Amino acid sequence: MSGYRYFITLGGFLPETLRIIDMKFTYMPAKELIILEMVEYTLEQLAQTSALIQETGRPMILNWAEGIAFYHSPMPFNTKELLKERKDGKIYWASVMYAVMPEYVSTLKVGPRDIPVVATPNPLLQRAAKWIKDNMGSIVHF
Repeated sequence: MSGYRYFITLGGFLPETLRIIDMKFTYMPAKELIILEMVEYTLEQLAQTSALIQETGRPMILNWAEGIAFYHSPMPFNTKELLKERKDGKIYWASVMYAVMPEYVSTLKVGPRDIPVVATPNPLLQRAAKWIKDNMGSIVHF
């Protein structure tokens, strides 16, 4: 194969010299988080609700930061409008369930079920937890 290195692809052989692509990377963090619905639970209620969701076959992992355990449901960027909003720096969460949990524990036990809790390293989730904690008393639930 005459001095060239070749890579096997689904379309056949491709010379290494053709594989090198100059790529630009852009980091675009969110500028605004919009939460459409929030529900406050006791920690026991949040654990029981999480167990019910697990029983339907959906994975359920709670996040923890700032003394708040929570689960959020992000809205997917599956419409042109939501994709444009994301490009403008906005993200939407359809709902958030949360409870005060002053001390971190890695699991909440509900009968035979273990609900995992992650002390999130994600800065956005940490800031969301702080916002929830700071605004719990002023959030109006309909």
